[in-house]
Amino acid sequence: MLLLVGPTDVGKTTLALRLLERAGEAYLLDLDPGQGALPGAFSLFLHREGRLLLARRALVGALSPAGAEGRALVAALRLARLIPPGSPAVADTDGLLDPEYRLLQAEALSPAEVMVLGSEDLYRALAWRRDLRVRLARPLPEARRKTPAERRKNRQERLLAHFQGAGPRVAPLEGPPLWDRLYGLLDPEGFFLGYGRLLAFGGGEGLFLTPAKGEVARALPTRLAFPTPALPG
Repeated sequence: MLLLVGPTDVGKTTLALRLLERAGEAYLLDLDPGQGALPGAFSLFLHREGRLLLARRALVGALSPAGAEGRALVAALRLARLIPPGSPAVADTDGLLDPEYRLLQAEALSPAEVMVLGSEDLYRALAWRRDLRVRLARPLPEARRKTPAERRKNRQERLLAHFQGAGPRVAPLEGPPLWDRLYGLLDPEGFFLGYGRLLAFGGGEGLFLTPAKGEVARALPTRLAFPTPALPG
């Protein structure tokens, strides 16, 4: 596995997709809960014939690993364990520059190489470890810095797309209802099925508007608020 780390908007995702195209069939471990495929979650994809096929998702429940480091590390490790041994894989991360978190992430994932794009400080914070192969690279020339408004719009569009085709379903719900938060619906193995908007609550169960399919074993509140009043339901 190649682990790509560095600040936001240096071209990590663009580079990851280029490498996948070159590899042919390979895995993408999307570890960006803010600007990744689905806000608040990590995703594992199989890249095959130019397409990204979703394999599994794990819930982080926040838009950054900051403050949720433990859950983020476990989520990344659980998805990484699903990659068949010997399969080429690229892990694309968010822009958090916390050296301690990045070192723990590298220790958990055991990548063949860590590539640091656009941060000499982060490179030095990792390169002292002799058991890690760390390389420094420049940001991609075509990388463009996004505004906060663009980032919010991107998250909103992806959450709205996630809810397309959503319908009502009942799921177990413990604790007091949190009406202003999205819930993460988990399967019996703890993997993430999809988000749910709580519509009603009673008797240890909740009625959710959700696109989630499959058996739901637990509903966990996240730090994500409703993206917009236009959310279905």
